[in-house]
Amino acid sequence: MPERPKVLMRCPVCFSRENDVVLMWDGEFYCIKCGFVGSEAVVRDMYDDLRKKYRLIHTRVTVEDIRRM
Repeated sequence: MPERPKVLMRCPVCFSRENDVVLMWDGEFYCIKCGFVGSEAVVRDMYDDLRKKYRLIHTRVTVEDIRRM
């Protein structure tokens, strides 16, 4: 069995729904709330998708910027 990762990971499915649930680990990550199961690579890929969703969170977007988009 692979060695347990040293970092805590949040469930990407629950996190995208604004719930904070720590993933459990038993050979691969799983969520006790929503039933998500996946490897560390899958979880990190889903984190990257979430970063794309919130990429402008610290940027002020004006009406003119929206019109140019």
